[in-house]
Amino acid sequence: RKLIIFSLVGFFAQLIDGSLGMAFGLTSSSLLLAYGVAPANASASIHMAEIATTAASGISHYKFGNVEKGIVFRLMIPGMISAFCGAAFLSSIPGDL
Repeated sequence: RKLIIFSLVGFFAQLIDGSLGMAFGLTSSSLLLAYGVAPANASASIHMAEIATTAASGISHYKFGNVEKGIVFRLMIPGMISAFCGAAFLSSIPGDL
């Protein structure tokens, strides 16, 4: 049952995201929480799905030549550092907050 819920929510969230260019996380988290999925599970599954979709999008842009490599390399290290700091900060907040 949960696999069907996750699949349908992912389908509709990606449909909205593809048509608007945004709102995958917002749509999928709202729908998963409405169906009774725990917030931590909803967040983890959404972020795992976004890894795959973002990688596919990045590869597509790279293949079509829409990527300026100099800017990518200049943003790579600060992006990795801020992602780590943000994850470390959020994981230190108590769950009941």
